[in-house]
Amino acid sequence: MQINFRKKLIVSIVLLLLALVFAGIIFLQQLRNSTKVSSPSNGRVCIQVITPARNPGTGECKEFPTPCDVPKDWEKVNSCQ
Repeated sequence: MQINFRKKLIVSIVLLLLALVFAGIIFLQQLRNSTKVSSPSNGRVCIQVITPARNPGTGECKEFPTPCDVPKDWEKVNSCQ
């Protein structure tokens, strides 16, 4: 009777460890996918973070998907309000 219990306990522990490993793998994949990085044609690497910027000539304010997408003559600002 005690041998059966030990086998069941070992199997349960192994299954629990496997479940934790798979959960960790899924978590790491989701984490990797949530911090995507784009590489524009000029070879720079830009993180995808909303970047507000203002056109000094017209006063237009717009949000860009990455800092690399902001035109050179625009000024990066904290927010468009």
